[in-house]
Amino acid sequence: MYDLIVIGMGIGGITAGIYAKRGNLNVILIDKEMPGGMLNKIEKISNYPGLINIKGVDFAMQLFEQVKELNIPYKFEEVISLDIVDGKKKVKTKNGEYLAENVIIATGSKPKYLGLDNEKDLLGRGISTCATCDGAFYKDKDVCVVGSGNSALQESLYLAKICHKVYILNRKSGFKGEDILVDKVKNTENIELIYNVNIKEYNEVDGKIESIILDTNQTLNVSGVFIYIGYRPNTDIFNNLNITNMEGYIIVNEDFETQIEGIYAVGDVIKKDIYQLVTAASDAIHAVSNISKIVN
Repeated sequence: MYDLIVIGMGIGGITAGIYAKRGNLNVILIDKEMPGGMLNKIEKISNYPGLINIKGVDFAMQLFEQVKELNIPYKFEEVISLDIVDGKKKVKTKNGEYLAENVIIATGSKPKYLGLDNEKDLLGRGISTCATCDGAFYKDKDVCVVGSGNSALQESLYLAKICHKVYILNRKSGFKGEDILVDKVKNTENIELIYNVNIKEYNEVDGKIESIILDTNQTLNVSGVFIYIGYRPNTDIFNNLNITNMEGYIIVNEDFETQIEGIYAVGDVIKKDIYQLVTAASDAIHAVSNISKIVN
């Protein structure tokens, strides 16, 4: 029996684990994949205090090293359900079951897609949501990035170092990203901005993207399409608990506790105004602080 199970090992989950361990809670972290979550898909981080232009994967490994340094128990197992059994929280994975008094959900978010007919079939065959992961496959080729926020801008700058040309398809007339990134993009020679457009169709040859058709009927001969149009909370496995809103975000109070006593949520899975690494860490600290008061 644990005092706390943390589901997810992104920055929110790992921060929760660090503070729980330092607060003398019996804690375990569970994640289905590598530590760091979305950090592993970010080419460069330049807005986290104290870290100057660190690669996302390097930051993830630093966090994981801290987990190991503090001897925080962790498991790489896929969680398939969370239930209440006799007042206890039962976390079931594909490998086993774990019981705890409290659970923090820190499962992050997953990318949104455009919703075109053959889109899912082309994942890994020309469509990607991770330039850091897949950019090398498009060395010296033409690609496009769909989006207008920080992720789209950062990954476009990364791809511009690898690819022959990068088109940024902005579905509106302005950017949501930071001005400093917008300026860098506009001053990068092999990046071309196209405003007020959507992709209407993917053209494929031998199961891979050969070109795309825009809703202006313009054809772009690109080998890769990188989609950065936002994310949605990764909360589907918690639908049985009735703790989410219509958009899938988990509803919490000021202590980051859901309507179910002892179940908390932090980071990208909750509805809030600002989604940043520092706010995910802050959410986790608040949640663990409240749990520590109850347990201790």
